Amino acid sequence: MPRTVFVSRRDSTVAVVTVVKAEQTTRVRLPGGYRNEVWKVRSGRGWLIAALGPRGLAPQLVKHVPDAVTYSFVPGTMWRSGVADVAALLSAIHHGPAPRGLRGLCASASKARAHGDEMVAAVPKALAAGLVAVRPIAASSVAVKRPSLVHTDCGPGNLVRSRHGLVLIDWQCPGLGDPVEDLACFISPAMMILYQRQPHSARTIAKFLAAYSESPQGRAAVTRYRRDAAAWHYRIGGYCVWRAERLARRLPRVAARYRRALAAEITFLQDLS
Repeated sequence: MPRTVFVSRRDSTVAVVTVVKAEQTTRVRLPGGYRNEVWKVRSGRGWLIAALGPRGLAPQLVKHVPDAVTYSFVPGTMWRSGVADVAALLSAIHHGPAPRGLRGLCASASKARAHGDEMVAAVPKALAAGLVAVRPIAASSVAVKRPSLVHTDCGPGNLVRSRHGLVLIDWQCPGLGDPVEDLACFISPAMMILYQRQPHSARTIAKFLAAYSESPQGRAAVTRYRRDAAAWHYRIGGYCVWRAERLARRLPRVAARYRRALAAEITFLQDLS
């Protein structure tokens, strides 16, 4: 029987589903993010998929060549509930061996805030006024001691519940940094809105952080999150206002969703202060 696999070519912007031994290929748009690049891996990155796939954390690698990566389709449904499962998945990714060769991410809260400042500076002041009003004053400059593998886009659209458990897909922008980045991303009300979901409740967030805290490394990351959450969420707000401004003419409906996401992130930051 032919099997279904995904083929993601370098710099591709579409998902190509290949049916092995069949003569035709079909192009499909998958649920999840806006561009749906499925898995964008540059030459030399095949080891990342090969390392995570057998552990059940990512799709299984089928073939890797310099210009393309092929990996098995993961049958399942997009994540809807079960934050403890997400915490366990992220913990397994963050606390495994740190791979080499990936880009460096923001390793401290002050770096995250500075990145947010860069995005805010790139848009008209009036658009970012609400976010600037809640910009955190304090942000630790202490870098994480042990950089971890961080996904950077672990929103609900990139979490697939298969019969074997949760799998994290869309590894197009991973890096080495502080796991707090992924914690903030999953907790972020803006990210939930971008994926057309209701933001997490305070009770759900508390449950997620408690589940992630079950290991010593997890407790340390949650401590950093609680201390510096405002800096990381300000950065997410910066991304939202930056995207909203750039998409306003070309994709006004998507830009409007980014503005709604920004408003939710601002409210979240106000509640943190």
